[in-house]
Amino acid sequence: MGVSALLEFFNYWWTRYLLTTELYMVEKWERVTIHVIFFILFMLIWYFNYSIVLSLTSNLLVTPVRYLLSSDTETSPNVAT
Repeated sequence: MGVSALLEFFNYWWTRYLLTTELYMVEKWERVTIHVIFFILFMLIWYFNYSIVLSLTSNLLVTPVRYLLSSDTETSPNVAT
């Protein structure tokens, strides 16, 4: 896959993106503004997933594994006394 094929592939998907979002019809400053908004939204979603969702899902996985691997059942959570 040469550089020209890679550029052709990128141009194809860039054109599809512009057609799908209908950004080909707006002026350049409007397109840049919308791209900045898309980027900010993407970064906010990424940060939320990284900080909140990842910590919750890792705790869901780590806590049962830690409970199963611990040999001392008296200090483990969810054990009726």
